[in-house]
Parts: sequence; C-alpha cells; structure tokens
Amino acid sequence: MAKKCSLKWNKQTFEVEVGESLQELQAKLYSLTQVPIERQKLLYRGRQLKKDGDLAKVKPSGKLMMMGSADELKAPTKKYVFEEDLSASEKVQLTKENVAGLNNLGNTCYMNSTVQCLRFIPELKASIQKYTSDPAGSGDMHSKMLILMGDMFNRLDKATEPFTPMAFVNIFRTAFPQFAQRGKSGMYMQQDADECLMTFMRVAGSQLSPKYGLDPNSKENVVKQLFGFKISRTLKCAEEGDDEVKTKEDSLDKLTCHIDEKTNFLVQGIEKSLDEVVELKSSKLNRNASFKQTTRLKTLPKYLVVQFVRFYWKKELGKKCKMLRKVKFPMKLDVESFCETPLRKSITARRMKDKEARDKELGLDSLQVVDKKAKLDPEKSDSMEVENTIQPSETTGFYQLFGVVTHKGRDADAGHYIGWVHDKDEDWSKYDDEKVSPCKEEDILALCGGGDWHTAYMCYYKRLDEMPPPPKKKGKK
Repeated sequence: MAKKCSLKWNKQTFEVEVGESLQELQAKLYSLTQVPIERQKLLYRGRQLKKDGDLAKVKPSGKLMMMGSADELKAPTKKYVFEEDLSASEKVQLTKENVAGLNNLGNTCYMNSTVQCLRFIPELKASIQKYTSDPAGSGDMHSKMLILMGDMFNRLDKATEPFTPMAFVNIFRTAFPQFAQRGKSGMYMQQDADECLMTFMRVAGSQLSPKYGLDPNSKENVVKQLFGFKISRTLKCAEEGDDEVKTKEDSLDKLTCHIDEKTNFLVQGIEKSLDEVVELKSSKLNRNASFKQTTRLKTLPKYLVVQFVRFYWKKELGKKCKMLRKVKFPMKLDVESFCETPLRKSITARRMKDKEARDKELGLDSLQVVDKKAKLDPEKSDSMEVENTIQPSETTGFYQLFGVVTHKGRDADAGHYIGWVHDKDEDWSKYDDEKVSPCKEEDILALCGGGDWHTAYMCYYKRLDEMPPPPKKKGKK
C-alpha cells in the first residue's frame, strides 16, 4: 500500500507516494525534478535506498531526501515562425492530430516504433482503456505495465510535444530484463522490434480477458480476438517407406516472410513460410526424415502482422546479420491463396457476390454473362451450381496496410527503427522517435529494401470486410 511521505531536494519539498517499486518512485521524481534516475541518490534516516526492499523501512509521513543535479534547461534553439511563413507541407503537419513523438530513453527506438503502430488500433486502445478504469485489476507488474501503456496512448493522443515514457520503459525493463541489457560501454543495447511486439502481446493477452473486448462472450482474450487466427498443418513424408499423412490444427499471431535469393515480393516470402520442408522423426523409418509441411489459414484475423525474416546468425562473424534483399510489399494484400480450401471457396463466393452487386449498380447483368459461359461449356455448369451453394465469407480476403516498422543498418544488434503510420488517402506519418514528419504512399513503397536505407521489417495490415470505393482518377490540368 502506498505511503504518503515528504521529499526534500534542492531547498524544495515535495509530497510523494512511496509504494513497493523503487523504479516507479524514481520515475515520479524525475517528472517532478528533472533529475535523471542514474543521478538520483535517495536517503531515509541517513541510509541510501538502493532496492525495492528498502522501501518497506520507510514509514508513513516519513521524510526522504534526494541528492542529484537536474538536467540543465537549455535556451530555445528555434525561433518563432508565423503560420503564413510555413510551407504547404508544414501547414498540413500543423493541423494533423495524433502526431506526438516518443523520446528515446537509450536505444528504445524498437519500442517507440512498435508503440506508434499499436496505438492506431482503436479496438486495442478501447480495451486497455476499459481495463485501466476497472478497479478489479490484478495489480501485478504486467497489470501496471498495461495501465502505463494505456496512459501513454492517451498522452500521445493529446500531446503536441514529444512524450517521455520513463515510467513505462522502467517497468518494461524490470519485468523483462532481456530488454535491459547493456553493452560494454554501459549503454542500453538495441533490441528486436518483433520480440518487443510479441512481448507486448503476451502481456496484453494475459490481462485483457474477453470482457474488455468487443465480444465479451468470446472464449478468447482481446489479443487473440484481434490478431489470432487458426491454421491447419499437413505433414507428409518426402521419403520412400513412409506414406503417413499427419494433420493438426494450431493458432498463430502473425505470418512470416522468408527471404532467399529468389524472393522478390512479400507474397512469395509468405508462401515459402507456409510450404516448407522440415526434419522430423519418422515412426515407420525409425529415424529422422524430411517432411513436407503445408500450412493453410482456417480463419482470418482482424489485424494481420507480417514479419520479414531479415536477421540471421552468421557463424563466422559470431553475430546476427541482416539480409538487405529488396522485397516489395503491397498496400492491399490478397490472402486468398494462403487459405484452406473451404475458406478460399467462401472468399471466392463473397467476391462473386460483390461483383454482381457492382455490376447491377452499373446496369450490367452479370448473371446473364455466367449463363452464356455455361452454355458455351456445359461441363462447367454443374460446378457453377455447386459454387453457388457455398456461403459467402463475411470478409473480402483483402487486407489494407496501415503501419510499417523499418530497420536501418546491417547489424541486428545496432541500427535504428522507425514507425510509419497511415493517416488518410495517400498521406502517412513518419515517427522517428520524437521527430514526426509527413510523407506519402510512394515513400512507404520505397521501404522495400535493397540497400542501407530504411527497410520494412514489420507490416501491419487491417482486414477489409467491405471493399472501399475505387479512388477517383485525377483529371489533367
């Protein structure tokens, strides 16, 4: 339980609440005094408080003292500029919402870029908001982390200046020490944006039960409702002597894009990850054998994350290196070919239904066209009747890109991450830590790799349950 105490620093006295976490207390003191955590020296009755257990010795209404110098406030380096002096792109940026950046707290660009993409998922934000306002929270470290994430989302939505997520970063590094690793110089090391995202998902999934989501009656937590999807895996031995076929169902939270010397497009890389050869123990051959593993999607998630598998271990160098190959990705991703046969047929039926509706709006009779084709090829008429009995899917099988996390550099343990988020039409925003700038769709498509420039590492897609109207063609001036 938090204890109200007083703290004296630099001839000033502050009222503070002392809980069970020393790092949370230090984060609060940083926001009050601007004294960095590494410079803070907390004393109680002449003894330094060095760990969480020391806070138990502090009594209610106790008097604390802190030593340490605050960061120097620098004079403004930018001069005031009137709106009429701004360029066209600067005026657009001035009127845009949700464009606040995140300050880097020691190689936290992997986290900042991930957070900026996640906060543009309204269902996730709404669920965290419900959880934050629920007094029945568990109160453990994961719960506190999720509450701080919700607070960070809210602050970013309202802020006009970069936000410093000190409390969130501290509790994240405490809960998951692998993200608190330091190099030989003592600086925090660069981490993986994909590992960061998966950690966020595990934390949110453990706390956000169905009652916080859009469907309280669901048997799955909010993260599974938004990102999870079911798959079927078929294993068939590729060697003689074993003709057994094994099939099992599983679930995933993302797709991966495998890259080799023949991969030029995202779809090709996903297909490689879904159809691969693995080595498993054969019961008939009584030894390890090669199996062809075929994976197909049984359901489609509301949000689809695709990771480009660009980092690999290079034995001769003793470190993870990066594959720089150019791999193009689409703004609109068609996943029909990745689906299991029943789902694929259902998607096809939905698209035929949508086409008939569009043709009707245009005054075309698509049904007569189908009948003519059947007369030309009678053998296909029966199959068409079978297809017409299939229930159309509730979704189109298409996904729209709305977020990208890129990595710049050749080393997995170094380099720099940036987040790119869609605003509207062809307008996007580039989130480079605290710096936010506008960009266009053509800038996003240029993030396909092929050099040392920013290269797409994580793509965030949203499912299209209804196809948007085609963009209006621009006339000649």
